[in-house]
Amino acid sequence: MLKADLHLHTSEDPSHRDLRYNAKQLIGHAARLGFDVLAITNHEKLTYSNALREFARKKGILLIPGAELFIEGSDVLVYNITKKDISRTRTFEDLRKLRKRKNMLVIAPHPFYVWRSLGKELLKNAGLFDAVEYSHFYLERMNRPNRRAAHFARMHGKPLVGTSDAHHLWRLNFTYTLVDSEKKISSVISAVKRNRIRLVSKPLSLWIYIKVILWIISGTKKFINKQA
Repeated sequence: MLKADLHLHTSEDPSHRDLRYNAKQLIGHAARLGFDVLAITNHEKLTYSNALREFARKKGILLIPGAELFIEGSDVLVYNITKKDISRTRTFEDLRKLRKRKNMLVIAPHPFYVWRSLGKELLKNAGLFDAVEYSHFYLERMNRPNRRAAHFARMHGKPLVGTSDAHHLWRLNFTYTLVDSEKKISSVISAVKRNRIRLVSKPLSLWIYIKVILWIISGTKKFINKQA
């Protein structure tokens, strides 16, 4: 089984240039935690190159190209894409055309949380998604969004993928996915689609949960100030 995290952000992210680590630092940290597969999914940007892929390989990690796209008001995770794909994918109809390509993977991130989440759009466009994310951001007794995601996944026959959605290195390793596949991009994507995966997750401590909330509040204030 391969230990994977398919939702990660770094300082190369146009929306989060204040993050204190870059792609190589993230890969190095994840390697020390025993990860085998990663996807850096920066917002509207492909953080992937031959050099970065080779750097990851030397650390024992398979790097999958991916990005978190903003489609009709909601975040969507798309994998095995190019820079051109990102610039051309702005609507659900664009996504429908894109996912016809072989070895594409589309995941609904944090679908029932508040900020930039799919919510009802996931219900209307369920056929566009190969899997649903189980977010790391919850407490043992405060986990309703993930319970809704799990219910949706069961009702629609979708795999449930655990991720860290990491914007800090300390957010890794609470929630991730074990993938039963060869260590190749096509094999990992196929295994996720066929639900040959296992969710691994534990709730955050109250202190970590509060730290994430404070970071979200700070980021929201910065966003509002930029728009003013």
